[in-house]
Amino acid sequence: MLEREFVINPDNEELGFFCDLDEESAKSICQDELEIPEDCIKKIECYEDAFKIYLKNTRKYYREDWYVNLQRLSFVS
Repeated sequence: MLEREFVINPDNEELGFFCDLDEESAKSICQDELEIPEDCIKKIECYEDAFKIYLKNTRKYYREDWYVNLQRLSFVS
């Protein structure tokens, strides 16, 4: 089954370090670094040292490059 929830550790060399992780910085990471289209994001939850992305329940993005790459990144679980 394909994932619709991803936990991102932003303290990673590929993303840079974000001292104050909030929803705006998490959204910026999603759009600018991970190339996730805004219309595919259902919600974002921020934690002390990570954030979780919930994608909308649709199959339209399963073959998109950004989605395939998201599943392969070492700082994403």
